[in-house]
Amino acid sequence: MKSNELKKYAVIMSVGIILNIGMYWIAHILRLPAWLDTTGTAFAAAALEPAAGLIIGYLTNLFESNAVYMSNSIIYYAITALCALVFGRVLRRNGKISWKRLPLAAVVYIVGSSILSAAIAMWRTGFPNSGWERYFFDMARGAGVPAFPALMFAAGTLKTADTAVMCALVPLLYTLMPDKYKNEFHRENLTWKSPFREN
Repeated sequence: MKSNELKKYAVIMSVGIILNIGMYWIAHILRLPAWLDTTGTAFAAAALEPAAGLIIGYLTNLFESNAVYMSNSIIYYAITALCALVFGRVLRRNGKISWKRLPLAAVVYIVGSSILSAAIAMWRTGFPNSGWERYFFDMARGAGVPAFPALMFAAGTLKTADTAVMCALVPLLYTLMPDKYKNEFHRENLTWKSPFREN
């Protein structure tokens, strides 16, 4: 991989990590009904490739599991990985980013992450692990909804807020990226060899 390609990856992935952790703390401090800790993951996956989002997501979850939650919460990396794969793959068509596919990516991610989150919560404790999730879970249970769909509803409500923010910020961030980072890599057909090709 050329040095300018390495620099591009380093810059965009650093921005992604800062976005994930910074926006998570904003949501935490303001007590918003959202996590906002996957925006940087989606941005890097779309701007570079899914693998970049997977790495950023893992580092974010590793930080959160040690600094905020218990270490066994690293299992929620599965949801972050889904974000990287969805936004890194669905947004691309013939090797190009297609923002027209953003609504499709959003729906796939909301549905997939809701199911995953509910499955993990059901396996671990049977209850959500955050205040807002518990609020929406109790609301659904109070209306007679069974436990698993109630967990999906709780996670899905927060993930809908997360995804709305991602869908607003990711295209904006990509537009604001310096042109030197929007090189031929985005206009060629992507394969596993793409980052290593010589011009």
